[in-house]
Amino acid sequence: MLSALKRELLLFFGVPKNIYLPLSVFSVIFLIFLILDEGELFQYASLFIASFITVLIISENTFKDDFLNGYIEKLLCEQSNLFNYFFAKYVTQLMFIFIPMLGLNFVFGSVPSGMSGASFSFAYLVSLLTLNFFFQLGSVVSVRRNNSLNALIIIPLLIPFIILVKGLVVDGIWEPNFYFLMAYFIFGLFFINYLTAKVLEIQSR
Repeated sequence: MLSALKRELLLFFGVPKNIYLPLSVFSVIFLIFLILDEGELFQYASLFIASFITVLIISENTFKDDFLNGYIEKLLCEQSNLFNYFFAKYVTQLMFIFIPMLGLNFVFGSVPSGMSGASFSFAYLVSLLTLNFFFQLGSVVSVRRNNSLNALIIIPLLIPFIILVKGLVVDGIWEPNFYFLMAYFIFGLFFINYLTAKVLEIQSR
């Protein structure tokens, strides 16, 4: 696991666009909505929209390069644990993309009324990770065809997730939305990542 994490950290620093491109997209979309200044609820909705688009963009390249250069096939041939590989990917994305996105919201936005900064931060990061799990599954379905829009095929599974995140992040209603969010997170962490691993195995044959 440590070797996989070290590799991902080196890749992130070696290819700066992996960091500045998604953060730039998020910042531009978020700031455009803020400039419109349509009220507090609109601000939180814009945060969700900007986050949604940014995670979709990230999903395009998470596994593509490693698939094309044969690294994933190498892991499969060595019978390495793909979940260690996934974990390293998600930790680097959390550190260098998702947490900075949260910081940008604190700088330019605000926290929904009725929620503490810590509660909002935790819920927002869990939302990003959960969304990421699902979009990764959608993107690996067509990793050979290089069509990132196929990540959108997973959206029907995300409809309940979008509704509860709207209630949590936009409306600021903690219960029961947070508990449903954690259930979705656990479902994505284990089952969706399991499906992602199986799809990568099939695509590598």
